[in-house]
Amino acid sequence: MQGKDPYLALLGLFILGTVFLFCGEGSVTSPPPVAFENPAEIPPPIPKIIEPRSSPVPPVPATAVLKKKIDELLMGTTMMFPINSATLLPEGNAVLNSVATILQEDPTAAFEVGGHTDNVGSEPTNPILSAQRAKAVIDYLISKGIVADRLASKGYGASRPITENSTEEGRQQNRQIEFSIRTKGAQS
Repeated sequence: MQGKDPYLALLGLFILGTVFLFCGEGSVTSPPPVAFENPAEIPPPIPKIIEPRSSPVPPVPATAVLKKKIDELLMGTTMMFPINSATLLPEGNAVLNSVATILQEDPTAAFEVGGHTDNVGSEPTNPILSAQRAKAVIDYLISKGIVADRLASKGYGASRPITENSTEEGRQQNRQIEFSIRTKGAQS
């Protein structure tokens, strides 16, 4: 069989040459790629990481969150005082109990308590009465464990009504208090 080995080699070259001659240059190519036996061996494509162009929304300060909770609590449940008085009505005490609970969530939050009056009474006495109302609220909150230096009071009189003073209902709503964020230690 030794004599046939060169014959077979020449036959192979002849066949390969003939295919190349008749089929052209591009017909002889490498074999097709072999598929992986386990597709898990193929690494996943690398995802593109898109960098945000603007900075994310900054977190809301804790004091602002507390203010929103207090505002929602006071909305629709006005802090009522009797006419010409800075004495809290029982409804006011109940609301202030909830305000004290909210204020205990962040012992660093500081607020101004603004007192308001209706337009009944003289112009010079309404700011005094509203200041007394704000002080009454602060005194009540202190009795519930809120530290005094977190709170400051201010009387606005009838200068900032929340509704019309033309009806008794409107005047009752204007005999109220409001909370504003302040810097702890700042005097009002």
